[in-house]
Amino acid sequence: MKKIFFLFLGLIFLSACSSNRNAVEAIRDGGEWFLGNQDESFIYYQYDTETDTHPDKHHSAREFGALWSITKLAGFLNDSRYNDLALRGWEHFSKTFVRDEVNDFTYVNITPSKIKLSYNAFATLVLLELNMDGKDAVLEQLAKGILYAQADSGELDTFYYSDRATGTDYYPGQALLALMSLYEAGGNEDYLDAVAKALPYYSETYWAGNPNTAFVPWQTQAFYKYYMATGSQEAVDFVFAMNDFMIDHFAEDEACESFDTDSGIVMAVYVEGMNKAYMLADGLGDEARKTCYGNFIREGSEAVMALQDFNESLMRRFFGSSPSVSGDGAAFGGFHGSLRDFSMQVDRNQHAVMALMGAYELGLVK
Repeated sequence: MKKIFFLFLGLIFLSACSSNRNAVEAIRDGGEWFLGNQDESFIYYQYDTETDTHPDKHHSAREFGALWSITKLAGFLNDSRYNDLALRGWEHFSKTFVRDEVNDFTYVNITPSKIKLSYNAFATLVLLELNMDGKDAVLEQLAKGILYAQADSGELDTFYYSDRATGTDYYPGQALLALMSLYEAGGNEDYLDAVAKALPYYSETYWAGNPNTAFVPWQTQAFYKYYMATGSQEAVDFVFAMNDFMIDHFAEDEACESFDTDSGIVMAVYVEGMNKAYMLADGLGDEARKTCYGNFIREGSEAVMALQDFNESLMRRFFGSSPSVSGDGAAFGGFHGSLRDFSMQVDRNQHAVMALMGAYELGLVK
């Protein structure tokens, strides 16, 4: 109980100090957390600040998503250590690639009982960022796996060889983002056509019956890219409808100047999507939405940064010890789940650094 109290007190202290930091420092330290939490294969999924241990847990989709953010950090920070870590991660995951000879595509068999569409999506997004010989053939096979998952209605199955239907708020958006990223890289119209086919299903059928905040960020990122490629008004309407829903959900005033950001680290996910909605509003000259979305991004980014464990020496000066930083620095740069959840996970750092990089590049945080 005493340790929990000091963790809570320390996190409040760090939150108060975080207003003096800038986003680049937070991104840099967030990257250091990945570097400081490597295991024999790639990275640990979780770090428990209470017990100073890495629990024996894995979540392959989240670990794959973290790998994508590591490839992005390599470019943003111009630091070869992230290239090295990304290659370790790719080696770890690519060992589990399996070719479906009958249907002519590759899938990721890291969890054989649950072969997720998300794996193909993140494998694609990661490989697009890596400089590797022969990657075009692998990308084509991974993309064929995504196309294979699409029904005539435009809906994407979320698992291969299974009737399981979970992950529908996440995996399809990730897969559509992967297809659009592939289209941007090579211009293959098959990928653009698949996203066009998905648009009416997800914007009309799915969204009408399942409006929720979890669905919005990945779909926003995918259909922002689709709009940029096609100028589709339907994509514009969909992106604005989703993100207006987010604003309505979190706004604390009608002026769109104050938001409830007490959701914990999930705010980073919401900021990721809102960054793209802001870009859309800016490009179309929609000043009202641009201002509103920008305010959300600023407040959300501040809330995310307040959850980061960023200064071990400051904690030691204040407490005489560092209750939320382990002796080997495993907590440094990590993002807590909330002011009540002190654990750290790869996906929390993934979404935090991706959100902050996006907001920084837009000039909305410094």
